[in-house]
Amino acid sequence: MSYFRIFQFPTLLLAGASAFSMSTLFSAMKPVLLTRYVEQAGFSESLAGLVVAMPFVGIALSSLLLNKLLGLMPLRLLVIVFGGLLTTTELVSAYVFDLKALVLTLQFFAGISVGVLTGSVSRIIATQTLADEMFGFVDMAAVFLMSFMIAGVGAAIGALGLEGGYLFAAALSLGYTLLMLAYKTNDGQQDGTVKFSKPLLISLRPVAVIIMGMLFVTCSGFGFAFLFTIGIDLGMSYASAGSFIGTLVLVSSLACQLGGWSSGKFGPYRPLAGAYIVCAVGWYIAIHASSQLIFMIALVPAIFSLQFNFPILLALAGSLDAEGRWAAIATPLLMSGFAWAAISAGAIVSVWGIPALATATGLGLLICLLLLIPSREVTV
Repeated sequence: MSYFRIFQFPTLLLAGASAFSMSTLFSAMKPVLLTRYVEQAGFSESLAGLVVAMPFVGIALSSLLLNKLLGLMPLRLLVIVFGGLLTTTELVSAYVFDLKALVLTLQFFAGISVGVLTGSVSRIIATQTLADEMFGFVDMAAVFLMSFMIAGVGAAIGALGLEGGYLFAAALSLGYTLLMLAYKTNDGQQDGTVKFSKPLLISLRPVAVIIMGMLFVTCSGFGFAFLFTIGIDLGMSYASAGSFIGTLVLVSSLACQLGGWSSGKFGPYRPLAGAYIVCAVGWYIAIHASSQLIFMIALVPAIFSLQFNFPILLALAGSLDAEGRWAAIATPLLMSGFAWAAISAGAIVSVWGIPALATATGLGLLICLLLLIPSREVTV
């Protein structure tokens, strides 16, 4: 079976899974930090939200640096510099978490570091013949590990407060950095930097692909931001809702691999179109659910669609150029959609209420369907 050929590149898979896990670490910390900042540091809800969103802002803006950095530094040096920066920012944050301007700055640079690392590894994966399957594997590993990171950061914050949460993040960041160093790139240059054959050209197709990916990650995350609220309104306890959602996220990691396989076998467009429709229907039913059972059943296609589509979108971006530069740029921008989802969902609910999230999700995914048209490769 051709799929198993990806394991010919074990250190690249390890580096990819480690880099992507650095990003899901921010997602794992977000809900716990939001509550704890209000309780322990006395931050307002909006300021606490800004602190947990700042890494994703950094991830998004790192895309502006990547094309230049890839031509200046080999991957190994990028890992040492930015993995070290990530570990340092999380370590320092443990002791200055109550200093608003400083912790915001530190978390911004933490996001920059993760964006550079994920984008750099994505460029290499995008140039492989089994890029779809490889993206599926590394994304699956990151989502799988996120379930355990949620439990770990919760325990750390429960024991030591915000200091413990950031110390936990620093330890994991160091561990992931060391795992990434196991991969040694060979791009045909003595210094290991990438010498691109020609300037990167901006055209309608890559812009459409990136906008479609960001919009999908954002809109498919609207409902996720208010999962606990919806569940509790239906009579679920925090414990039962948390147990179900945690289990669902863990199992949904398998959809990442299924998405990568589907893209490799059928191409990206039909799987993406189908998942957009399934995701919209799932969230509409979940948000309007009248019982706990309907809510839990509808969440399965809603959440699985996000995990299914993410590696397909990365592989599609990687197909835009032979050197993987669009994949490097697209990866942090797609990841930033998790931050825009939380921010946008809060604004929507404050004005129109939770039911409006279903309408906003449906409209956003309809636009994603339309963006599939300019996202297709033009053949003459």
